[in-house]
Amino acid sequence: MNPNEVMALVNKSVRNINTYHLDPLPAKIKLDQNENPNDWPLEIKNEIAEFCRKRPWNRYPAFVPENLKKLLAEYTGHTSDGILAGNGSNEMLLVLLLSFANAKAGVVLCQPTFTVYNLLASGLGAGVSPVMLNADMSFNVDSICAEVKRRPGSVLVICSPNNPTGSCLDEAQIRTVLKAHTGILVLDQAYVEFGGYNGVPLLKEYPNLIITRTFSKAMAGAGLRLGYMLGRPEIIKEINKIKLPYNINFFSEHVAEILLMNRELVISQIELITKGREELYSFFRTLPFDNVYPSGANFLLVRLKRKKELFDHLLGCGILVRDVSGYPMLENCLRINVGTSGENSELKRAMEGFFSAR
Repeated sequence: MNPNEVMALVNKSVRNINTYHLDPLPAKIKLDQNENPNDWPLEIKNEIAEFCRKRPWNRYPAFVPENLKKLLAEYTGHTSDGILAGNGSNEMLLVLLLSFANAKAGVVLCQPTFTVYNLLASGLGAGVSPVMLNADMSFNVDSICAEVKRRPGSVLVICSPNNPTGSCLDEAQIRTVLKAHTGILVLDQAYVEFGGYNGVPLLKEYPNLIITRTFSKAMAGAGLRLGYMLGRPEIIKEINKIKLPYNINFFSEHVAEILLMNRELVISQIELITKGREELYSFFRTLPFDNVYPSGANFLLVRLKRKKELFDHLLGCGILVRDVSGYPMLENCLRINVGTSGENSELKRAMEGFFSAR
């Protein structure tokens, strides 16, 4: 067979996907991936390194990470048998779509939102139906309810706080959507520690609600690739059937346990980040942006016609932010995540330099 013949064997749904890619740009200050800017203390890293040195590498990790699930149950307030952990929340999203999505019912997405949802749904051959946010980037609950009624049994994925806009749904809005929906609602709460309504209490009332979370943001564990989902135990049991075995390596499992046992440090970092977000929001509103959008996450979305000039200026100052102008509705928009106090100060100086010179 020649290469073209082999290429023709790739599922059409996969060939039609645009590659998810992020160009690596050198910068002293990274404010482009919504990471927690604070690394973990060296003494905790040394403790983990000692564990890894002693632990046999030739043995598989536990088939079920029971201690991690126990700690997650304490952290979230949900029952441990209603928790499933995996190799990043992206794996959890894939497992959920494998379990519930199909070509007939399809997937409903609130756009603009996290690109991976559309990538996974399209790759699985599930039709994607978009519901656009309002002009102020708030969720259009009436339109969401109308769409899920048109698509009974569909998988509705909502990110709240939403990436890349920072928009949040409140409790009443989530309840309204759940009452209207006859399919699964996947509520991605990767950023919920920074703001917005925590949907965990609703799990007892609504069996069609599943929440995904991550260690990549508030927990400062982006390098671990660890995420988890929360749902009714009987539903999680079924989803577990399609999850790959041994999907969490022993290093990530142990580090996650240590992070969960140092919650006071996590909480203090969250407080610093949310304080930094509000300070940056107030500062950005003093500048001649076309719009600065409120956010419940660890980043802010800004709009400026001279977006490319500002992006290049910041990069020239050693600061990398995210150009999200390719998303629906986000023409001329940049997403800027909150850094350390020192990084935020440098960002402010660079912004002032840009606007004062023009």
